[in-house]
Amino acid sequence: MPLVSGRHPLRRLVPYLFALVVVAITVASAFLLPWLFPHASRSLLFLTGVLVVAARSSLGPSLLASFLSFLAFNYFFTEPVHTFKVADDGDVTTLAFFLLVSAISGNLASRMRQEMAERRASLERLSQLYAFSRRLASAVGADEVLDALTDQLALLPGSPPGAIRIFLLATGEVPPGISPPREVRRRGDERALAPAEVQAVWKRRSPEPVHLGLWLFLPLSTDRGAIGLVALADIQDAERRESARNLCDQAAVALDRTRLVTDLAGARLAAETEQLRAALLSSVSHDLRTPLAAIIGSATSLLEYGEAFSAADRRDLLTTVANEAQHLDRHIQNLLDMTRLGQGTLQLKRDWVDLRDLIAGALARLTEVLAGLAVEVRISPEVPLLWVHGTLIEQALVNLLDNAAKFSPAGGRIAIQAERDGQEVVIDLRDQGPGIPEAERERIFDMFYSVSRGDRANRTGSGLGLAICRGMIAAHGGQILALPGEAGWGTCMRLSLPLVNAEITPPPEGTP
Repeated sequence: MPLVSGRHPLRRLVPYLFALVVVAITVASAFLLPWLFPHASRSLLFLTGVLVVAARSSLGPSLLASFLSFLAFNYFFTEPVHTFKVADDGDVTTLAFFLLVSAISGNLASRMRQEMAERRASLERLSQLYAFSRRLASAVGADEVLDALTDQLALLPGSPPGAIRIFLLATGEVPPGISPPREVRRRGDERALAPAEVQAVWKRRSPEPVHLGLWLFLPLSTDRGAIGLVALADIQDAERRESARNLCDQAAVALDRTRLVTDLAGARLAAETEQLRAALLSSVSHDLRTPLAAIIGSATSLLEYGEAFSAADRRDLLTTVANEAQHLDRHIQNLLDMTRLGQGTLQLKRDWVDLRDLIAGALARLTEVLAGLAVEVRISPEVPLLWVHGTLIEQALVNLLDNAAKFSPAGGRIAIQAERDGQEVVIDLRDQGPGIPEAERERIFDMFYSVSRGDRANRTGSGLGLAICRGMIAAHGGQILALPGEAGWGTCMRLSLPLVNAEITPPPEGTP
């Protein structure tokens, strides 16, 4: 490691003391090892010492080492010894060239060391700037940008231990010029910075750095306007001021970007909310009012003309009321389930359930809907008990069956097949409807998509059923897919459920 002088005055003498030590060691080596260093090689030994000093220190110590080596070589090893006289004219030339070569070599070595140190410092600065740029690019909020800026300002070369203050505009401040921005970051010592000083600088709206007392104020601004101020203490070096200004400009752009991202996210959320509201209103206006209209019409007819109807007619009207009420109940249940899924409040209450019971329960709830359709159920004997929330899985089956019944032709068939596939239970539900185009098979699971798209266009339905199915099945770690039907079938809805703990944890006592 090179010897770097510190701020303390005594530490500046360390390189010169090092030069004295090296010269002393060189003289001692020449005396103690005369057989290794004959007279002709001693000048090279002293020259080596000078190079060592130059490589480890600066120009001053290397010149001192050159001069001391010249004197030592002349005093101890040039005839007549122990004097500074030179008897031989050749020795005078040798000493002159020794002094010249040692000075040049020391100067070159010192310059090389300084250039290497500057290169290392430059590479370190580039590395820090690269890391700073990456932090700004990956920052998702103003806090991360300000943290990166504060850390980087503290790493500026030659930065003394001072204070860093960052002020930003208060959210929603109108107009921004009336009051100074609020302080959001502070680092370093507690130096006095009066609000009046910040106010004075803020009113200037200067695009250039402003000196005020012990503080340097740097603007945080972009083409969209001022964002805030950065106050730095103890900045005297012009290069450091320029570096700080560049850092602030980059941070201002990053802050502006985060604000734009926030605004864009808010606009997107508002658009999605409006779209969802419109779809929900459309769903409510149709899927709630249609069964309500049938219920109100049947009930009103019974109240006004009940005695005039035959027993069969009254039974038909009551059946209509019951069926439409069940339809309305299913729709409201779907809305409630979607609300729980959207808010993340859906909790699984798992228990050991037989898939046959779940399918039977779903078919019983849709007796009137499935009237006129042939339903075939085939469950492999290898299908074990399921560790699931039975109510949710049954509701998912109800939605799938209801959806299949809507698009099946009169007298059509619906097939339910379940079998075990490794550590999963696969349930296929096929109908004889018109099928789903390949481009639409993923989008049908979006909320309200069926209002105007897909093979369900112009059909009744809110478009919530399949979205709820996917949410319920995903909560169990499974998945649901829309696949093309085989020959004679329109669509195959494949539902996969993992056998979570089905074989590891035994059923409770009394469970068949």
